[in-house]
Amino acid sequence: MSAPIAIVTGAAGGIGAATVTRLMADGFQVCAVDRTQGEAPAHENRLDLIEDLVDPSAAARIAQATFDRFGRIDVLVNNAGVGGARAVHDTDDAGWSRIIEINLTGTFRMSRAVLPDMLSRGSGSIIHVASMFGLIGWRNNSAYAASKAGIDGLTRQMTADYAAKGIRVNAVAPGLILTAMTEQLLTDQVYRELILQGTPIGRPGEVGDVANLIAFLASDQATFICGQTIAIDGGWTAARVRNTP
Repeated sequence: MSAPIAIVTGAAGGIGAATVTRLMADGFQVCAVDRTQGEAPAHENRLDLIEDLVDPSAAARIAQATFDRFGRIDVLVNNAGVGGARAVHDTDDAGWSRIIEINLTGTFRMSRAVLPDMLSRGSGSIIHVASMFGLIGWRNNSAYAASKAGIDGLTRQMTADYAAKGIRVNAVAPGLILTAMTEQLLTDQVYRELILQGTPIGRPGEVGDVANLIAFLASDQATFICGQTIAIDGGWTAARVRNTP
């Protein structure tokens, strides 16, 4: 059988870059998409695209470029996302729209773009990257929480629509993972106290932890897992306990 084909958005760094590396190690050919050029060297099994998912036409271009290069699309990893949310009273329309557009609408558009090929073959796996902050409340986080909760709901709805047609849809909900996005958060003493010290495992996660879960959900070992949002947070959403340094 020929190598499976995956699209990974938000692929230039963090969880996205780790996912590209892991999938390629598993034998995938990958279309790696981001708004900026990544640092990984060119490889015959990877197609690098610079696209901004705020553009309504970007998803269709990405899907078509992947199909033109590799001939089909087996897996989609909707990882692209932004933070920077505030409380509702402190959020203007532009700030709300930017986060919802990238995190939730971008996920919807990318899924819509790959579904015709998956439906035509009766197989496929779509993996959304949600967040533990879409599962529980957190201070000053309105648009981000809403976008990630929307991904959780979209995962279930797409399962209702497409599971019987051979397409599995799941989501991963990372907790505190060491990335460029979380570095500044860890300088906040309250954040460290409530998140890091409240994680039962007692440490932050690594991007490879999330990439490993995504790779499993994309694999043939996960063929009966569908419609799930799986928290990967060291136990934080299950049992927040204080860990002394």
